[in-house]
Amino acid sequence: MKIGIVGITGRIGSLLLKIIPDAEKNGGISSITSSEKLIEVVGSSDVLIDFSTPSCTLNVMAVASTSKVPIISGTTGFSEKDFKRVREFSQIIPLLHSSNFSVCIHLMAIFIDRCANILSDFDFSIIEKHHRRKKDSPSGTALFLAKQTSKNAQIVSLREGNIFGEHTCDFAGENEILSMTHHVFNPEVFATGALACARWIMGKPPGLYSMRDYLESSKEGKNY
Repeated sequence: MKIGIVGITGRIGSLLLKIIPDAEKNGGISSITSSEKLIEVVGSSDVLIDFSTPSCTLNVMAVASTSKVPIISGTTGFSEKDFKRVREFSQIIPLLHSSNFSVCIHLMAIFIDRCANILSDFDFSIIEKHHRRKKDSPSGTALFLAKQTSKNAQIVSLREGNIFGEHTCDFAGENEILSMTHHVFNPEVFATGALACARWIMGKPPGLYSMRDYLESSKEGKNY
């Protein structure tokens, strides 16, 4: 299997370059890569792992759709119009998109869904912290967690220091609070999760997949 990296100069792209075995690496693309190089890398890859920007991602998806190359994408910050295009591309190629590739975050999402059904009269809030260089706010993960319930989620976003990622979700009632916090100590967890998904998506039919699809059908998911 040959894996192409989209966003190779970024934080997660650099980690992917480190953890993907040499025999599986197939070069990379950044937002300043020429059209010729983009076509070359996409066309010679069996699967692409993308952690870039919305505009770069959409350009790569357009080329990948022509070459029928599956994509694992962790890009965040899409507008509704942009994500409509992502859905259109997923009708042509298998495409797994997630704002977070941590298994624990997705377990947290499942728990939030269950809690919201039981704690119907509790207020729900999310406080998320990331490093000062992160551009999108709220984070894609915070927005993903907020969608796990029909409650109106209050989201507070902080950009400070070199925090890899921290999300705290509170269900607050009159007399008690249920609080859940997920900390990332090393961003390699995102690269490792994306690589596992890249190996999983090979051979899948076109469609828009999620981390939950991966967890529910994979050996890793059966362990949780």
